[in-house]
Amino acid sequence: MIASAYVHIPFCQHICTYCAFARTARLDWIEPWFNQCVSEIQTTLQEARAKDENFALQTVYFGGGTPSLLSVDKLKKLTDCFRPYLADEYEWTIEANPESIDEKKLTVLHDAGINRLSIGIQTFDDARLKQLGRHHSSHQAKECIRMARKAGFGNVSVDLMYGFLDQTPEQLKQDLDAFLDLDVEHLSIYSLILEPDSILGRRQTEEMDEQQSGELFEQIETRLENAGYTHYEISSYAKGNRYGLHNVLIWQDGLYYGFGYGAIGRNEHGLYHHTGTLKDYIEGKSRLEYDEDANPWFDAIMTGLRTIFGLNLKSWNEKYGFDFETRYPKTLARYADSFQHKDGYLCVDCKGMEILDTILVDFLMEDESAG
Repeated sequence: MIASAYVHIPFCQHICTYCAFARTARLDWIEPWFNQCVSEIQTTLQEARAKDENFALQTVYFGGGTPSLLSVDKLKKLTDCFRPYLADEYEWTIEANPESIDEKKLTVLHDAGINRLSIGIQTFDDARLKQLGRHHSSHQAKECIRMARKAGFGNVSVDLMYGFLDQTPEQLKQDLDAFLDLDVEHLSIYSLILEPDSILGRRQTEEMDEQQSGELFEQIETRLENAGYTHYEISSYAKGNRYGLHNVLIWQDGLYYGFGYGAIGRNEHGLYHHTGTLKDYIEGKSRLEYDEDANPWFDAIMTGLRTIFGLNLKSWNEKYGFDFETRYPKTLARYADSFQHKDGYLCVDCKGMEILDTILVDFLMEDESAG
């Protein structure tokens, strides 16, 4: 049974300079997209319940794009699609931008059953926000947190970025200061990557060098751990065990529905996406197509080891038909001091997390030599 669902809302009021996700500013397409997406969701969930009367979703995630851009009426109709299918205990997340959210929307979302809010702030530096093509201010971002608390949200996550070409440790400190003052449960913090399909990627070619980026990463690590946050995934920190459960499921090789153009899902046949363009999807011409992944077992290793929970070796062996320890003896021996075995899971320690890319390359090379 698939117990998780991701819905991609591909619309944005403005296109951020760093973004390369499937998105569009064609807001006149929202209505026909919405009708098509709701139909896809309802049909799929009804079929799942018909096959299994105990079918229930443990995690739901509305991402984008900008889900909070949708009107109150559409958000209400979209949440109504999922409410009959929720497990007794569930996590339901929606991404939001400060400029597209208000008290009324937040109250509607909370009353509909959404219990986790992920707010895309990126930085509290107003000049940097303009550089990134963001359309909110530092003040609006902080006000968004206040409104979320007033609406009843007890589980809030913030997105930040670091590693801007000219960023100094003091500037990063100011961002971390502002974040910690908000006293929220979760932080996702990503190093800026110049995606070739993004506006910034076409405009700028130089990135911060690895040594500078590594020093900023160490600053983040020390500051957040001292503030009581657990670094549970390469880019994710949580306090009070308020992990992002939907993403944890994905990192642990779980199955999930992918609804809407731009969404990726995973079922027993592998990863899939919707073919064609957004226009094709709206016109009903899109279909589900499975990705050609020559090495899904390595993907499971890669995502499993990026978390403190690690890779479930028994599940991996059963799913992919290998014995992990006999397939990767050289890599396991080479980094023995960085690996930990916990109740059937293989994990890396702090030292291993810092060199995880190198470890993964060795896993991949040993995999290729095994055939």
